[in-house]
Amino acid sequence: MRSLLHRTSLLFLLLLLGGCATTPKPKEQERLPLWVNEHSLTQAVGSSEVNFQGVYTQRAAALNEAKSSLAHNIRSYITSSLQSQSKVGNNEISNRYKDKIVALSELFLSGAYQVDAFFDSNRKLYILVESPQESIERIVGLGAQKNRTPLPDLTTRPFDKKELIESRCYQRELLESINTKSELFQNKPIWFFRPNQGGVLGSVGIAEKEEGRSLAEQKRVALSLAKSALMRDKKMQIKSRHELLKIVSDDINGEIFDSSAVIRSADESATVELKDIWLDPQSCELYVWIVESDEV
Repeated sequence: MRSLLHRTSLLFLLLLLGGCATTPKPKEQERLPLWVNEHSLTQAVGSSEVNFQGVYTQRAAALNEAKSSLAHNIRSYITSSLQSQSKVGNNEISNRYKDKIVALSELFLSGAYQVDAFFDSNRKLYILVESPQESIERIVGLGAQKNRTPLPDLTTRPFDKKELIESRCYQRELLESINTKSELFQNKPIWFFRPNQGGVLGSVGIAEKEEGRSLAEQKRVALSLAKSALMRDKKMQIKSRHELLKIVSDDINGEIFDSSAVIRSADESATVELKDIWLDPQSCELYVWIVESDEV
């Protein structure tokens, strides 16, 4: 009888302790920018996991995915619009319109540019791209770009050179020569996330630190990557404007300038300005931000 009472008391105690145990809280879902999941037809998002080849490769992968997604969205929208306007036979679009759809989607893809970016807690990178407003207004109308998600305010902090000096990426005197002007967001300059600020055409170049390479050489590589990307984007925008005229005006054949000549001319006269530079104290990767300059 005593044994039974003892077992009953023990069971009651275990149940009591179990009932008092704290129920683990569910893991709070990470808050991402609104534009990651909600964006307009003329915007698209690409993402990329951490890449062992560095942030430059990770960023390129996210950008390519975003632009590919944007081209698909635009192609679907234009197809739907043309189907509702001009139906041929069994609700099929003529070959002429099919060609136009492909040309238009490529146009929007070539003109797309980065407007924002964000790293999640696992360092997965999300990038938001969108198409130029003037092209959208002329082709798909104002209705296609409504409800563009506004960009959130960035909570930034000042650049602290002390962090850089303590990194030991280079000798102290070289590190002291790096004067970053911009504030940091997620421990990177704000122009990494928004390189096209204030209506300018901007570009970011990132170069890894390699054994035997000087800071000056690392900077040259970063500048070369940034300028190459900027010139490519500018050429594609110029080409897209000329292709736009060909698409929307079938009767202006003789008045269209030769695209290749215009692109060559633009390439010869284009100048860029180095706006800012930053060295990651953790990875020793060097970041540069350049913009298109009006000076010739």
